[in-house]
Amino acid sequence: MNGYRRLISNRIFILYWGGSTFVQLALQFVTIALAWFVLQTTGSPMRVAYVLAVIPIARMFTSPFIGYLIDRLPRRALMILDNTSQMILYASIPMLEWRHVLTFPLLLAVVGAAAALSPLSMIGRGVLLPNIVSEHDLEPANGLIQLRSSMVYLMGPALGGMLVAFLGAPGTLLVTAGCYAVYIASLLTIPVRTYDTGSGDPLAAQTHSRLKPWHFLRHNPVLLILGVVTLFFNITYGPLEPALPILVSRVFHAGASTLGLIWSSFAVGALGGTLMWERVRPRWSLRFVVAGIIMSWGLFSALVGLTQHPWQAMALLFCGGFTYAPYNIVATTWQQRLIPNSMRGTVLGTIQSVTSAGLPIGQLLGGMVVSVVGAQTTIAMGGAATVVLGLSVVSLRASWAHLPRENSSC
Repeated sequence: MNGYRRLISNRIFILYWGGSTFVQLALQFVTIALAWFVLQTTGSPMRVAYVLAVIPIARMFTSPFIGYLIDRLPRRALMILDNTSQMILYASIPMLEWRHVLTFPLLLAVVGAAAALSPLSMIGRGVLLPNIVSEHDLEPANGLIQLRSSMVYLMGPALGGMLVAFLGAPGTLLVTAGCYAVYIASLLTIPVRTYDTGSGDPLAAQTHSRLKPWHFLRHNPVLLILGVVTLFFNITYGPLEPALPILVSRVFHAGASTLGLIWSSFAVGALGGTLMWERVRPRWSLRFVVAGIIMSWGLFSALVGLTQHPWQAMALLFCGGFTYAPYNIVATTWQQRLIPNSMRGTVLGTIQSVTSAGLPIGQLLGGMVVSVVGAQTTIAMGGAATVVLGLSVVSLRASWAHLPRENSSC
């Protein structure tokens, strides 16, 4: 726990962590407010799907280009301009609605523009973190960030629902804009030197700038394999999301509240897994840590497909969340360690543009399989595929041999 204590006393890290908490809450509020707003104003579930789908699609296409900009333009000015633009875009939706000039195509354009800009914030936070904390504190810092994410995912939808109930969807979008304003204030208070690309060695900086991200990844097998594993991990996880509501409805004969409790049990498990990781993380090689996390999640999620009662699914997804949570800590930490600061934005953007495609692919495959074999078999198949992925990670011994320091806890 010494790492956590050092981080809590790090003023810059607290500013970074607190500001990014507000912007992550804002993204949760956006999802709730937009879905409710479109449903109320159009009455069309398909239009709700369209406006929510435009967000991940826009992010996927802009991530590699935004990563390139982060490494070549002043990071501080770029991040402040980006978040200011998103704040204005989200604030414009209620303004346009109150003036009775908001059309659905215009709403799609505004939401798409804001979503296209959002990878700059997400990639930028990953780029900045190694400049804020020491190498020794990088993994605990990512642990606190994962803890924050688990808390936001647990409480954000509920807070968003309460805001929509009291303020309405347009008012909630104004609160979202206010969250961006808080994040911008935190960016302004972080010292300028923290945003530097760290190219103290001119020759190294020039060498890195000439490398294309895919060329860099091909020459760094551990980074490449982490990206590929994350892509397939997202794909094998994806079928659970469309299959679980069907399981709750047709097997458990329960309603939306039961579905919410099951997902909340996963979030609580992830919260516990994050808290425990710093204290009990195993002193294994990175290969076995990654494989162990993946296979553990695969086993627990596969067993969900065999359940007949909600409490069984809750218990299994609690355990699954507990084992799943450390993956993001480990993968993110090693990506930050292995990518030089001068290329961090470009390479992280490229990785994110690929790995973010995994979840919608998995969801689509899951939806197709559910219609053929049912929810229980689909969930069991997704879990089994995840276990196979974990075994494949163990078998790729030669690729992990390129790791500079084999112990994942260093």
